[in-house]
Amino acid sequence: MVISNEVFIKFSEMAIVCPITNTDKNHPLHIKLDERTKTTGVILCDQVKTMDINVRNFRYVEDVPLDILETAIDIVYSLIEK
Repeated sequence: MVISNEVFIKFSEMAIVCPITNTDKNHPLHIKLDERTKTTGVILCDQVKTMDINVRNFRYVEDVPLDILETAIDIVYSLIEK
């Protein structure tokens, strides 16, 4: 799931992402996707990556509900803030 904003993507041609898996280990830094998304599984907020969107098979799938996106960003931010 992409968590970076459009400005970051536009100027760097990179995206900051959290992977999604169907293996749910009930980890406190993972967010379960619900019935509001076609995508199933959990967002791994503790495995943030930066990806070159021109090299990877980057494609839009769907928008995540805003509350899920905000929770993911809050978790990632809490891992790096002072």
